[in-house]
Amino acid sequence: MKRPLCLFTILVAAAVLILINVFPQDFYSDLPDQANITQTGEVIGKEIKLNSYSGEKELIVKIKLLDKDYHALVYLSSDFEPDIGQIIRVSGECRCFDSARNPGEFDSRSYYRTLKIAYRMKNAKVLGVGGRKDFIKESMYDLKMNIESVMDSCMEPEDAGIMKAIVLGDKNEIDDEIKDIYKRNGIIHIIAVSGLHISLIGLSLYKLLRKTSLWTLPSAMISVTVMYLYGVMCGMSTSAYRAIMMFAVRLLADVIGRTYDMLSALSLSALFLLAEQPLYITNSGFLLSFGAIMGIGYVLPAFPEFIRKGCLKPVSASLAISIVTLPVYTSYYYTFPVFSVFLNLLILPLMGVLMLGAMLSIFVGAVFVPAGQILGMIDHFILKWFLICCNAGDMLPAGTWYIGHSEELQIAVYQVLLVLFVMLGEGGYLRRVVIEIKGQTGCLRGIVSGRTCKSIGLISKKGDSDKRYNEYLVSIIQFCTLILGLAILCFRCHPDLKITAVDVGQGDGIVIESKGMNIMIDGGSTSKKNVAKYQLVPFLSYEGIGALDAVILTHEDEDHMSGIVQMMEMMEERKSNIRIRNLILPDIDDASKGDNYKLLETKAAGLGIRTFYVKQGDEINPAAIGKHLNVFSIESHAAGETWKYTGLSIKCIGPVSKMVTDEPNAYSTILLIKCGDFSGLFTGDVESTGQDNLKEYIRQNPDEFRNLTLLKVAHHGSGYTTDEEFLDMVKPRISLISCGVDNRYGHPHKELVERLENVGTQIFRTDESGAITVELHRDRMSVDTFLDTPSPAKSL
Repeated sequence: MKRPLCLFTILVAAAVLILINVFPQDFYSDLPDQANITQTGEVIGKEIKLNSYSGEKELIVKIKLLDKDYHALVYLSSDFEPDIGQIIRVSGECRCFDSARNPGEFDSRSYYRTLKIAYRMKNAKVLGVGGRKDFIKESMYDLKMNIESVMDSCMEPEDAGIMKAIVLGDKNEIDDEIKDIYKRNGIIHIIAVSGLHISLIGLSLYKLLRKTSLWTLPSAMISVTVMYLYGVMCGMSTSAYRAIMMFAVRLLADVIGRTYDMLSALSLSALFLLAEQPLYITNSGFLLSFGAIMGIGYVLPAFPEFIRKGCLKPVSASLAISIVTLPVYTSYYYTFPVFSVFLNLLILPLMGVLMLGAMLSIFVGAVFVPAGQILGMIDHFILKWFLICCNAGDMLPAGTWYIGHSEELQIAVYQVLLVLFVMLGEGGYLRRVVIEIKGQTGCLRGIVSGRTCKSIGLISKKGDSDKRYNEYLVSIIQFCTLILGLAILCFRCHPDLKITAVDVGQGDGIVIESKGMNIMIDGGSTSKKNVAKYQLVPFLSYEGIGALDAVILTHEDEDHMSGIVQMMEMMEERKSNIRIRNLILPDIDDASKGDNYKLLETKAAGLGIRTFYVKQGDEINPAAIGKHLNVFSIESHAAGETWKYTGLSIKCIGPVSKMVTDEPNAYSTILLIKCGDFSGLFTGDVESTGQDNLKEYIRQNPDEFRNLTLLKVAHHGSGYTTDEEFLDMVKPRISLISCGVDNRYGHPHKELVERLENVGTQIFRTDESGAITVELHRDRMSVDTFLDTPSPAKSL
């Protein structure tokens, strides 16, 4: 069997993935958060990081806890710095990592779990020190600090931060905006120590040693040792470990006189990593690193020869990597940088010059700083070129593909079809079988007539027509297999109506999806600082939403609009490609408009977002909010007028026209949404006069609220609204409460919960269940809570 190690590695990886899903474990779930604890462990790593609040540098020590198989990050508050290898006893405040509470949200707990890091210890003090230091690792750490000091002297601060990440794997000082723009444009991989670094440094050293007439074995041993020490200095990430292992196997092949096989070396490094930490199989960095090599070594050879050779070789290599890593994007990032295939062609050729410039600047700058600064200008101009390319990529239309998430079955089918694509490719086993089977020509000719092939020049002579004909048809089948796989991977099944109450902490953020139309009602929080970046945008990306057809603001309180403002700022600064097409505000008197209300109007005007105003009786016509239609309509209806609806309809129940009030909650926009037999009432933070107007409207139009399916409870479950009279009038089957965990207001209030229970409604709370999703499939409705088990579908 050819490449048995590859097959064995695939089976091991599949078994590990199945076991992780069937028997999930959380080895640190019982740790007390924010409690003072004392721990003892061995120092296995150190790093200097800028404090995000004070801006000062702080020492972070990574320790392996004694008698345990996991680590902790210790933020030391004292000036004492232990050596790597020593045993220390520390006390401090335990800080557990947060789990995701929404689809698409980054799961810090799961991520650090793959790195065997259980928790952080803040404001830690060293109580005792023992043991001996690890001379090699401590020396590598000191060398790293010295190199970083030279970089700080020879380069501009922004350049130094980027080059520390590229050369030394230290990402602590790279600007967040730079990381974001690299990520959006698909070149974030350049700041990871990987095969590119090993090829440039390790192979150059090996070839240099061989040219000195040094024997193969000592040349290989010296080169591997140097690259291992380099990996230790850079933190030995999974990509660095993989690259160093493959480098060692390559040199071993030279030593013993065997042919180097890239995929077998890749498999060996994967086995070692999975043996050390099986959870790496769920780490996106691990998957991208190995997927890139799979693309080059496995998929690229299956491409037609005219594509993978000559001037098209770089494009085909980048395309092969994208084909393999696309499932990683649909599982972890939910977006794909469309132009990254071409952008990398402008970036990667300069990486060798960039690394060489950095090394020259470091070596020369260590002796004479002004000379090092001159050489540092090489990297400065190259990094500026990278930034120019990324800014150009941001300006291109449709630069980001909001692909959304794929289910596990879709990914599995895609991978099977990708294997078939390779087996049908140049030199593939299935390709040979199909072409060589006796009598297969007749079967294939049934697909495309011989006359058709002659007309397009595929058959010239009778003697060679059969072979060329079959080759052509197999190629068609091969690429149809790939296209089918891509279609299955990217297919999204949308229900008739989907309503998600995103867990934004203490605030509101509701996303409505229906037949290609996407609307967000509110989006803000007072408990989460960057709610747009960390909750709203990731959720929209997860759903594959690249544009919001309308954002409806109920009122101007921060816990309902902070995320909307942040999204507009991200549009201004090109930090996100998610667009807001229309903004809908409550139609109130100018005297009632506060600063936040006017701020939204101003920002919308500056971004070209059309602003509309709604009042009681207006109907928002979803059919006029098409993705490809530059139209929008709000139709007015008199109070008491019969309201006819087909499909999805959104009607404004409040506020009354030109309402005058100094309380933003009172003028909250109230919406009644209907789709078939489903009806939902969204009340914002309505209270006092606004609630009185709502009850009066219900008295005049009781039929519109009969058999109400869903109620978005007003004001996060405040006991000062949603009174008994109102609940007796609507009697909702389901009630959603959006509030933060342990919020300072005590929402939802106990008396409000009791009132809801008294009318027999089923209560769902974001503070308990995370994001809450209601889906409507024809006459069946289901409620799915992100942190709990979904409820069974029910008939409306």
